[in-house]
Amino acid sequence: MALHLDTVRARPAVDPDDPDLHQRQHDILARYDLLDSPEDAELDAVVRVAAAIAGVPTASVNVLDTERQCSVAATGGPRPGAPRTSSICHRASTLGRPWVAEDLLADPDLVDHPFVDGRLAQLRLYASVPLVVEEVPIGTLCVYDVRPGALSADQVDRLVDLAAIVVALLERRRQTRESTRLAVAADQARTQLAAVHAELTRRRAFELALLDALPLGVVAADADGTVTLFNRVSREWHGSDSDRAVPHHELAGRYDLLEPDGVTPLTPERIPLVRALHGEHLASGVEMVIAPAGLPTRTVHCLAVPVHDPSGQFLGAVATMSDVTEQRAMEQQLRQAALHDPLTGLPNRSLLVDRLEHVLAASDRDGAHVGVLYCDLDGFKAVNDHHGHATGDAVLREAAARMAHAVRPGDTVGRIGGDEFVVLCPGVGDMATATRIAARIEAALTEPVVCPDGLRHHIGVSVGVALSQEASTPETVLTAADQAMYAVKSGRRAARA
Repeated sequence: MALHLDTVRARPAVDPDDPDLHQRQHDILARYDLLDSPEDAELDAVVRVAAAIAGVPTASVNVLDTERQCSVAATGGPRPGAPRTSSICHRASTLGRPWVAEDLLADPDLVDHPFVDGRLAQLRLYASVPLVVEEVPIGTLCVYDVRPGALSADQVDRLVDLAAIVVALLERRRQTRESTRLAVAADQARTQLAAVHAELTRRRAFELALLDALPLGVVAADADGTVTLFNRVSREWHGSDSDRAVPHHELAGRYDLLEPDGVTPLTPERIPLVRALHGEHLASGVEMVIAPAGLPTRTVHCLAVPVHDPSGQFLGAVATMSDVTEQRAMEQQLRQAALHDPLTGLPNRSLLVDRLEHVLAASDRDGAHVGVLYCDLDGFKAVNDHHGHATGDAVLREAAARMAHAVRPGDTVGRIGGDEFVVLCPGVGDMATATRIAARIEAALTEPVVCPDGLRHHIGVSVGVALSQEASTPETVLTAADQAMYAVKSGRRAARA
Protein backbone atom coordinates (compact mmCIF):
# COMPACT_ATOMS: atom_id res chain seq x y z
CA MET A 1 0.00 0.00 0.00
CA ALA A 2 1.49 3.38 -1.03
CA LEU A 3 0.64 6.58 0.79
CA HIS A 4 1.14 9.97 -0.91
CA LEU A 5 1.52 12.46 1.93
CA ASP A 6 0.92 16.16 1.16
CA THR A 7 2.81 18.55 3.37
CA VAL A 8 3.28 22.29 3.55
CA ARG A 9 6.59 21.78 1.76
CA ALA A 10 5.04 20.00 -1.25
CA ARG A 11 6.19 21.14 -4.69
CA PRO A 12 4.64 20.52 -8.12
CA ALA A 13 5.45 17.09 -9.54
CA VAL A 14 7.67 16.90 -12.63
CA ASP A 15 8.04 14.38 -15.46
CA PRO A 16 10.72 11.86 -14.36
CA ASP A 17 11.50 10.97 -18.00
CA ASP A 18 12.09 14.56 -19.17
CA PRO A 19 15.58 14.63 -20.86
CA ASP A 20 16.02 18.29 -19.90
CA LEU A 21 15.48 17.31 -16.26
CA HIS A 22 18.18 14.63 -16.55
CA GLN A 23 20.67 17.16 -17.93
CA ARG A 24 19.89 19.74 -15.22
CA GLN A 25 20.37 17.06 -12.58
CA HIS A 26 23.74 16.07 -14.05
CA ASP A 27 24.90 19.70 -14.15
CA ILE A 28 23.99 20.24 -10.48
CA LEU A 29 25.64 16.98 -9.37
CA ALA A 30 28.81 17.96 -11.18
CA ARG A 31 28.79 21.47 -9.71
CA TYR A 32 28.21 20.11 -6.22
CA ASP A 33 30.81 17.36 -6.77
CA LEU A 34 28.31 14.59 -5.99
CA LEU A 35 29.28 12.16 -8.75
CA ASP A 36 31.21 9.28 -7.15
CA SER A 37 31.73 11.43 -4.06
CA PRO A 38 33.61 9.99 -1.06
CA GLU A 39 31.95 9.22 2.27
CA ASP A 40 30.74 12.26 4.20
CA ALA A 41 30.54 12.08 8.01
CA GLU A 42 27.84 14.72 8.25
CA LEU A 43 25.55 13.04 5.72
CA ASP A 44 26.26 9.71 7.39
CA ALA A 45 25.09 11.26 10.67
CA VAL A 46 21.86 12.41 9.01
CA VAL A 47 21.03 8.97 7.61
CA ARG A 48 21.75 7.36 10.99
CA VAL A 49 19.27 9.73 12.61
CA ALA A 50 16.77 9.11 9.78
CA ALA A 51 16.95 5.35 10.33
CA ALA A 52 16.53 5.80 14.09
CA ILE A 53 13.49 8.08 13.65
CA ALA A 54 11.83 5.67 11.20
CA GLY A 55 12.75 2.63 13.29
CA VAL A 56 14.32 0.82 10.32
CA PRO A 57 17.82 -0.61 9.82
CA THR A 58 18.65 1.09 6.53
CA ALA A 59 18.64 4.64 5.17
CA SER A 60 20.47 6.46 2.37
CA VAL A 61 20.86 9.74 0.50
CA ASN A 62 20.59 9.02 -3.25
CA VAL A 63 21.15 11.38 -6.20
CA LEU A 64 20.29 10.90 -9.89
CA ASP A 65 22.67 11.30 -12.83
CA THR A 66 21.51 11.00 -16.46
CA GLU A 67 21.85 7.20 -16.57
CA ARG A 68 22.33 6.05 -12.98
CA GLN A 69 21.47 6.48 -9.32
CA CYS A 70 24.40 7.31 -7.02
CA SER A 71 24.41 7.05 -3.23
CA VAL A 72 26.29 9.73 -1.26
CA ALA A 73 25.51 8.38 2.24
CA ALA A 74 24.06 5.18 3.69
CA THR A 75 23.65 3.31 6.96
CA GLY A 76 22.75 -0.30 7.56
CA GLY A 77 24.59 -1.54 4.47
CA PRO A 78 26.77 -0.48 1.51
CA ARG A 79 25.94 2.65 -0.41
CA PRO A 80 23.39 1.46 -3.03
CA GLY A 81 23.90 2.22 -6.71
CA ALA A 82 21.71 1.24 -9.66
CA PRO A 83 20.82 2.13 -13.23
CA ARG A 84 18.39 5.03 -13.30
CA THR A 85 15.73 2.88 -14.96
CA SER A 86 15.89 0.43 -12.02
CA SER A 87 15.73 3.14 -9.34
CA ILE A 88 12.66 3.67 -7.17
CA CYS A 89 14.25 7.01 -6.23
CA HIS A 90 14.02 8.00 -9.94
CA ARG A 91 10.22 8.15 -9.66
CA ALA A 92 9.86 9.14 -6.00
CA SER A 93 12.10 12.23 -6.34
CA THR A 94 9.76 13.87 -8.84
CA LEU A 95 6.48 13.53 -6.88
CA GLY A 96 7.00 16.88 -5.18
CA ARG A 97 6.16 15.51 -1.72
CA PRO A 98 7.09 12.76 0.74
CA TRP A 99 6.10 9.27 -0.36
CA VAL A 100 5.58 6.21 1.87
CA ALA A 101 4.98 2.66 0.64
CA GLU A 102 4.01 0.51 3.61
CA ASP A 103 4.47 -2.63 1.46
CA LEU A 104 5.96 -2.40 -2.03
CA LEU A 105 4.59 -5.85 -2.83
CA ALA A 106 1.08 -4.35 -2.51
CA ASP A 107 1.83 -1.70 -5.17
CA PRO A 108 0.90 -3.08 -8.63
CA ASP A 109 3.32 -0.62 -10.28
CA LEU A 110 6.30 -1.91 -8.26
CA VAL A 111 5.56 -5.57 -7.47
CA ASP A 112 7.83 -6.75 -10.32
CA HIS A 113 10.51 -4.11 -9.70
CA PRO A 114 14.03 -5.63 -9.38
CA PHE A 115 14.49 -4.04 -5.94
CA VAL A 116 11.22 -5.65 -4.81
CA ASP A 117 10.96 -9.07 -6.49
CA GLY A 118 14.41 -10.26 -5.37
CA ARG A 119 16.53 -9.70 -8.46
CA LEU A 120 18.44 -6.86 -6.77
CA ALA A 121 16.75 -6.75 -3.35
CA GLN A 122 13.51 -7.60 -1.55
CA LEU A 123 12.39 -4.24 -0.20
CA ARG A 124 8.97 -3.93 1.48
CA LEU A 125 8.70 -0.71 3.54
CA TYR A 126 10.00 2.31 1.61
CA ALA A 127 9.74 6.02 2.41
CA SER A 128 11.43 8.97 0.70
CA VAL A 129 11.56 12.77 0.71
CA PRO A 130 12.73 14.67 -2.41
CA LEU A 131 16.00 16.63 -2.27
CA VAL A 132 15.44 19.87 -4.20
CA VAL A 133 18.38 22.09 -5.23
CA GLU A 134 17.85 25.18 -7.37
CA GLU A 135 14.19 24.09 -7.89
CA VAL A 136 15.39 20.77 -9.37
CA PRO A 137 14.73 17.41 -7.63
CA ILE A 138 18.18 15.81 -7.64
CA GLY A 139 17.40 12.73 -5.51
CA THR A 140 15.90 11.57 -2.23
CA LEU A 141 16.51 10.94 1.44
CA CYS A 142 15.00 7.47 1.85
CA VAL A 143 14.52 4.83 4.57
CA TYR A 144 13.64 1.23 3.87
CA ASP A 145 13.30 -2.25 5.32
CA VAL A 146 12.86 -5.80 4.07
CA ARG A 147 9.71 -6.02 6.20
CA PRO A 148 6.44 -4.13 5.67
CA GLY A 149 5.70 -1.34 8.14
CA ALA A 150 4.20 2.09 8.61
CA LEU A 151 5.36 5.60 9.54
CA SER A 152 3.39 8.12 11.58
CA ALA A 153 2.80 11.65 10.34
CA ASP A 154 5.31 12.91 12.96
CA GLN A 155 7.97 10.52 11.68
CA VAL A 156 7.39 11.71 8.09
CA ASP A 157 7.64 15.35 9.24
CA ARG A 158 10.99 14.61 10.89
CA LEU A 159 12.26 13.03 7.67
CA VAL A 160 11.18 16.20 5.82
CA ASP A 161 13.25 18.21 8.35
CA LEU A 162 16.26 15.96 7.75
CA ALA A 163 15.91 16.31 3.96
CA ALA A 164 16.10 20.08 4.36
CA ILE A 165 19.25 19.63 6.44
CA VAL A 166 20.77 17.42 3.72
CA VAL A 167 20.19 20.14 1.10
CA ALA A 168 21.70 22.74 3.44
CA LEU A 169 24.71 20.48 4.00
CA LEU A 170 25.23 20.03 0.27
CA GLU A 171 25.12 23.78 -0.28
CA ARG A 172 27.43 24.44 2.64
CA ARG A 173 29.80 21.74 1.42
CA ARG A 174 29.88 23.32 -2.05
CA GLN A 175 30.61 26.76 -0.58
CA THR A 176 33.23 25.33 1.76
CA ARG A 177 34.89 23.50 -1.13
CA GLU A 178 35.12 26.63 -3.27
CA SER A 179 36.48 28.65 -0.34
CA THR A 180 39.01 25.96 0.38
CA ARG A 181 40.18 25.88 -3.21
CA LEU A 182 40.74 29.65 -3.21
CA ALA A 183 42.57 29.44 0.10
CA VAL A 184 44.74 26.55 -1.09
CA ALA A 185 45.80 28.60 -4.09
CA ALA A 186 47.17 31.28 -1.73
CA ASP A 187 48.82 29.16 0.90
CA GLN A 188 48.15 25.45 0.41
CA ALA A 189 49.95 23.94 3.36
CA ARG A 190 48.74 26.41 6.00
CA THR A 191 45.20 26.57 4.68
CA GLN A 192 44.84 22.80 4.44
CA LEU A 193 45.76 22.37 8.09
CA ALA A 194 43.31 25.08 9.16
CA ALA A 195 40.57 23.66 6.92
CA VAL A 196 40.95 20.16 8.40
CA HIS A 197 40.67 21.51 11.93
CA ALA A 198 37.69 23.71 11.05
CA GLU A 199 35.93 20.85 9.25
CA LEU A 200 36.31 18.52 12.22
CA THR A 201 34.94 21.23 14.51
CA ARG A 202 32.01 21.91 12.19
CA ARG A 203 31.18 18.24 11.89
CA ARG A 204 31.00 17.78 15.64
CA ALA A 205 29.06 21.02 16.06
CA PHE A 206 26.66 20.03 13.31
CA GLU A 207 25.86 16.62 14.82
CA LEU A 208 25.20 18.23 18.21
CA ALA A 209 23.14 21.03 16.67
CA LEU A 210 21.16 18.55 14.60
CA LEU A 211 20.24 16.47 17.63
CA ASP A 212 19.44 19.55 19.70
CA ALA A 213 17.20 20.92 16.95
CA LEU A 214 14.93 17.86 16.92
CA PRO A 215 11.66 18.22 18.89
CA LEU A 216 12.30 14.72 20.26
CA GLY A 217 14.29 13.42 23.17
CA VAL A 218 17.34 11.43 21.99
CA VAL A 219 19.47 9.28 24.32
CA ALA A 220 22.35 7.07 23.22
CA ALA A 221 24.70 4.61 24.88
CA ASP A 222 27.90 2.96 23.68
CA ALA A 223 28.53 -0.77 23.34
CA ASP A 224 29.54 -0.94 27.02
CA GLY A 225 26.13 0.44 28.07
CA THR A 226 27.44 3.81 29.21
CA VAL A 227 25.20 6.81 28.45
CA THR A 228 27.05 9.03 25.99
CA LEU A 229 24.39 11.44 24.74
CA PHE A 230 21.40 13.41 26.02
CA ASN A 231 20.13 15.99 23.54
CA ARG A 232 18.56 19.30 24.57
CA VAL A 233 14.99 17.97 24.85
CA SER A 234 16.14 15.01 26.97
CA ARG A 235 18.01 17.33 29.31
CA GLU A 236 14.89 19.46 29.75
CA TRP A 237 12.70 16.43 30.46
CA HIS A 238 15.10 14.59 32.77
CA GLY A 239 16.46 17.65 34.55
CA SER A 240 20.03 16.50 34.08
CA ASP A 241 22.73 16.14 31.44
CA SER A 242 24.21 12.78 30.59
CA ASP A 243 26.89 11.48 32.91
CA ARG A 244 29.51 9.17 31.41
CA ALA A 245 29.94 7.56 34.82
CA VAL A 246 26.32 6.32 34.85
CA PRO A 247 26.00 2.64 33.82
CA HIS A 248 22.78 1.65 32.11
CA HIS A 249 21.45 -0.39 35.06
CA GLU A 250 21.32 2.82 37.17
CA LEU A 251 19.34 4.88 34.63
CA ALA A 252 15.90 4.23 36.13
CA GLY A 253 16.82 5.40 39.62
CA ARG A 254 19.00 8.29 38.48
CA TYR A 255 16.38 9.78 36.15
CA ASP A 256 13.12 8.78 37.97
CA LEU A 257 11.67 6.50 35.30
CA LEU A 258 8.29 4.85 35.89
CA GLU A 259 5.95 2.41 34.18
CA PRO A 260 3.07 3.94 32.12
CA ASP A 261 0.84 3.90 35.24
CA GLY A 262 3.06 6.70 36.62
CA VAL A 263 3.50 4.86 39.95
CA THR A 264 5.46 1.64 39.46
CA PRO A 265 9.25 2.19 39.24
CA LEU A 266 10.71 1.05 35.93
CA THR A 267 13.12 -1.83 36.50
CA PRO A 268 16.48 -1.57 34.69
CA GLU A 269 15.70 -4.34 32.23
CA ARG A 270 12.47 -2.56 31.18
CA ILE A 271 14.17 0.70 30.10
CA PRO A 272 13.79 1.03 26.30
CA LEU A 273 17.45 1.99 25.79
CA VAL A 274 18.59 -1.03 27.84
CA ARG A 275 16.28 -3.32 25.89
CA ALA A 276 17.84 -2.05 22.66
CA LEU A 277 21.32 -2.63 24.13
CA HIS A 278 20.23 -6.25 24.64
CA GLY A 279 19.26 -6.54 20.98
CA GLU A 280 15.55 -5.64 20.93
CA HIS A 281 14.15 -3.51 18.08
CA LEU A 282 11.40 -1.37 19.63
CA ALA A 283 10.33 -0.01 16.24
CA SER A 284 6.65 0.20 17.21
CA GLY A 285 7.47 1.94 20.47
CA VAL A 286 6.69 1.58 24.19
CA GLU A 287 5.65 4.12 26.81
CA MET A 288 7.16 5.17 30.12
CA VAL A 289 6.87 8.09 32.53
CA ILE A 290 9.66 10.54 33.40
CA ALA A 291 9.03 12.05 36.86
CA PRO A 292 12.09 14.04 38.04
CA ALA A 293 11.73 15.94 41.31
CA GLY A 294 10.69 19.56 40.77
CA LEU A 295 9.89 19.14 37.06
CA PRO A 296 6.68 18.27 35.17
CA THR A 297 5.87 14.57 34.94
CA ARG A 298 5.79 13.42 31.31
CA THR A 299 4.48 10.34 29.54
CA VAL A 300 6.74 9.62 26.57
CA HIS A 301 6.49 7.23 23.64
CA CYS A 302 9.89 5.64 23.01
CA LEU A 303 11.45 4.07 19.93
CA ALA A 304 14.74 2.27 20.53
CA VAL A 305 17.06 0.27 18.28
CA PRO A 306 20.53 -1.27 18.54
CA VAL A 307 23.14 0.34 16.28
CA HIS A 308 25.65 -1.60 14.14
CA ASP A 309 28.23 -0.46 11.65
CA PRO A 310 28.06 -1.72 8.01
CA SER A 311 30.22 -4.72 8.93
CA GLY A 312 27.74 -5.75 11.62
CA GLN A 313 29.83 -4.75 14.63
CA PHE A 314 27.67 -3.64 17.57
CA LEU A 315 28.21 0.04 18.40
CA GLY A 316 25.54 0.70 21.03
CA ALA A 317 21.91 1.80 21.02
CA VAL A 318 19.82 4.92 20.49
CA ALA A 319 16.34 5.79 21.82
CA THR A 320 14.05 8.60 20.70
CA MET A 321 11.18 9.93 22.84
CA SER A 322 8.08 11.96 21.96
CA ASP A 323 5.90 13.65 24.60
CA VAL A 324 2.35 12.16 24.67
CA THR A 325 1.35 13.56 28.09
CA GLU A 326 -1.47 15.77 26.83
CA GLN A 327 -2.76 13.07 24.52
CA ARG A 328 -2.99 10.52 27.35
CA ALA A 329 -4.63 13.07 29.67
CA MET A 330 -7.29 13.78 27.03
CA GLU A 331 -7.92 10.07 26.57
CA GLN A 332 -8.38 9.68 30.34
CA GLN A 333 -10.82 12.60 30.42
CA LEU A 334 -12.84 11.02 27.62
CA ARG A 335 -12.95 7.69 29.46
CA GLN A 336 -14.01 9.46 32.66
CA ALA A 337 -16.78 11.35 30.85
CA ALA A 338 -18.05 8.18 29.17
CA LEU A 339 -18.34 6.16 32.40
CA HIS A 340 -19.23 8.68 35.13
CA ASP A 341 -22.17 10.92 35.92
CA PRO A 342 -21.04 14.50 35.23
CA LEU A 343 -23.07 15.97 38.13
CA THR A 344 -22.07 13.70 41.01
CA GLY A 345 -18.92 12.04 39.65
CA LEU A 346 -20.42 8.63 40.50
CA PRO A 347 -20.29 5.70 38.06
CA ASN A 348 -23.06 5.94 35.46
CA ARG A 349 -25.35 3.11 34.37
CA SER A 350 -22.86 1.69 31.84
CA LEU A 351 -20.01 1.44 34.36
CA LEU A 352 -22.36 0.19 37.08
CA VAL A 353 -23.66 -2.66 34.88
CA ASP A 354 -20.08 -3.54 33.90
CA ARG A 355 -19.02 -3.76 37.56
CA LEU A 356 -22.18 -5.75 38.39
CA GLU A 357 -21.27 -8.29 35.70
CA HIS A 358 -17.82 -8.72 37.25
CA VAL A 359 -19.03 -9.09 40.87
CA LEU A 360 -21.76 -11.53 39.78
CA ALA A 361 -19.13 -13.66 38.02
CA ALA A 362 -16.95 -13.58 41.15
CA SER A 363 -19.91 -14.49 43.38
CA ASP A 364 -20.66 -17.52 41.19
CA ARG A 365 -17.11 -18.75 41.81
CA ASP A 366 -17.05 -18.28 45.60
CA GLY A 367 -20.75 -18.86 46.37
CA ALA A 368 -21.33 -15.44 47.96
CA HIS A 369 -24.26 -13.13 47.26
CA VAL A 370 -24.23 -9.68 45.71
CA GLY A 371 -26.54 -7.20 47.35
CA VAL A 372 -28.16 -4.67 45.00
CA LEU A 373 -29.84 -1.65 46.64
CA TYR A 374 -32.10 0.44 44.41
CA CYS A 375 -32.46 3.92 45.94
CA ASP A 376 -35.04 6.54 44.95
CA LEU A 377 -35.04 9.93 46.68
CA ASP A 378 -38.27 10.94 48.42
CA GLY A 379 -39.36 14.56 48.15
CA PHE A 380 -36.80 15.51 45.52
CA LYS A 381 -39.38 16.50 42.89
CA ALA A 382 -40.75 19.20 45.19
CA VAL A 383 -37.26 20.67 45.64
CA ASN A 384 -36.76 20.82 41.88
CA ASP A 385 -40.23 22.23 41.20
CA HIS A 386 -40.18 24.94 43.88
CA HIS A 387 -36.50 25.94 44.03
CA GLY A 388 -35.13 25.25 40.57
CA HIS A 389 -32.64 22.90 39.01
CA ALA A 390 -29.54 24.57 40.51
CA THR A 391 -30.84 23.80 44.02
CA GLY A 392 -31.90 20.34 42.85
CA ASP A 393 -28.39 19.67 41.57
CA ALA A 394 -26.89 20.74 44.89
CA VAL A 395 -29.26 18.36 46.75
CA LEU A 396 -28.34 15.49 44.40
CA ARG A 397 -24.62 16.05 44.95
CA GLU A 398 -25.05 16.09 48.73
CA ALA A 399 -27.27 12.99 48.66
CA ALA A 400 -24.67 11.15 46.52
CA ALA A 401 -21.87 12.10 48.93
CA ARG A 402 -23.87 10.91 51.97
CA MET A 403 -24.70 7.58 50.34
CA ALA A 404 -21.07 7.01 49.33
CA HIS A 405 -20.03 7.72 52.95
CA ALA A 406 -22.67 5.39 54.40
CA VAL A 407 -21.76 2.22 52.49
CA ARG A 408 -18.90 -0.20 53.17
CA PRO A 409 -15.42 0.00 51.62
CA GLY A 410 -15.60 -1.94 48.37
CA ASP A 411 -19.27 -1.12 47.74
CA THR A 412 -20.11 0.92 44.62
CA VAL A 413 -22.62 3.78 44.55
CA GLY A 414 -23.81 4.77 41.07
CA ARG A 415 -26.34 7.22 39.67
CA ILE A 416 -28.48 5.70 36.93
CA GLY A 417 -30.64 8.75 36.18
CA GLY A 418 -32.72 11.52 37.76
CA ASP A 419 -32.95 10.92 41.51
CA GLU A 420 -32.31 7.17 41.26
CA PHE A 421 -29.15 5.54 42.61
CA VAL A 422 -27.96 1.93 42.82
CA VAL A 423 -25.54 0.49 45.38
CA LEU A 424 -23.60 -2.72 44.62
CA CYS A 425 -22.57 -4.67 47.74
CA PRO A 426 -20.39 -7.70 46.87
CA GLY A 427 -19.83 -10.46 49.40
CA VAL A 428 -23.14 -10.02 51.26
CA GLY A 429 -23.92 -13.14 53.28
CA ASP A 430 -27.65 -12.73 53.72
CA MET A 431 -30.60 -10.35 53.38
CA ALA A 432 -30.11 -9.08 56.94
CA THR A 433 -26.68 -7.72 56.08
CA ALA A 434 -27.96 -6.00 52.95
CA THR A 435 -30.89 -4.55 54.94
CA ARG A 436 -28.50 -3.07 57.51
CA ILE A 437 -26.60 -1.28 54.70
CA ALA A 438 -29.92 0.04 53.39
CA ALA A 439 -30.77 1.32 56.86
CA ARG A 440 -27.46 3.22 57.02
CA ILE A 441 -28.28 4.88 53.70
CA GLU A 442 -31.75 5.87 54.96
CA ALA A 443 -30.24 7.25 58.17
CA ALA A 444 -27.68 9.27 56.19
CA LEU A 445 -30.50 11.18 54.51
CA THR A 446 -32.62 11.94 57.58
CA GLU A 447 -30.85 15.22 58.29
CA PRO A 448 -31.92 18.12 56.04
CA VAL A 449 -29.69 19.23 53.20
CA VAL A 450 -28.43 22.81 53.60
CA CYS A 451 -27.85 24.44 50.19
CA PRO A 452 -25.52 27.38 49.44
CA ASP A 453 -28.54 29.71 49.54
CA GLY A 454 -29.04 28.78 53.22
CA LEU A 455 -32.32 26.92 52.70
CA ARG A 456 -32.82 23.54 54.38
CA HIS A 457 -34.41 20.80 52.33
CA HIS A 458 -35.86 17.63 53.82
CA ILE A 459 -35.62 14.59 51.61
CA GLY A 460 -35.64 10.89 52.25
CA VAL A 461 -34.90 7.73 50.34
CA SER A 462 -36.75 4.53 49.53
CA VAL A 463 -34.39 1.58 49.26
CA GLY A 464 -35.28 -1.70 47.57
CA VAL A 465 -32.99 -4.63 48.40
CA ALA A 466 -32.33 -7.72 46.27
CA LEU A 467 -29.77 -10.52 46.61
CA SER A 468 -28.22 -12.23 43.61
CA GLN A 469 -28.94 -15.88 42.97
CA GLU A 470 -26.96 -18.50 41.08
CA ALA A 471 -28.51 -17.64 37.69
CA SER A 472 -28.77 -13.86 38.23
CA THR A 473 -27.82 -11.45 35.48
CA PRO A 474 -27.34 -7.68 35.86
CA GLU A 475 -30.78 -7.09 34.36
CA THR A 476 -32.63 -9.58 36.58
CA VAL A 477 -31.09 -8.46 39.86
CA LEU A 478 -31.54 -4.75 39.00
CA THR A 479 -35.17 -5.42 38.13
CA ALA A 480 -35.70 -7.28 41.42
CA ALA A 481 -34.18 -4.40 43.40
CA ASP A 482 -36.27 -1.86 41.45
CA GLN A 483 -39.45 -3.79 42.22
CA ALA A 484 -38.46 -4.03 45.89
CA MET A 485 -37.97 -0.25 45.96
CA TYR A 486 -41.44 0.37 44.52
CA ALA A 487 -42.89 -2.01 47.14
CA VAL A 488 -41.22 0.06 49.88
CA LYS A 489 -42.53 3.29 48.36
CA SER A 490 -46.07 1.86 48.02
CA GLY A 491 -46.02 0.61 51.60
CA ARG A 492 -45.08 4.05 52.87
CA ARG A 493 -47.91 5.67 50.88
CA ALA A 494 -50.36 3.17 52.26
CA ALA A 495 -49.16 3.80 55.80
CA ARG A 496 -49.59 7.55 55.39
CA ALA A 497 -53.11 7.05 54.04
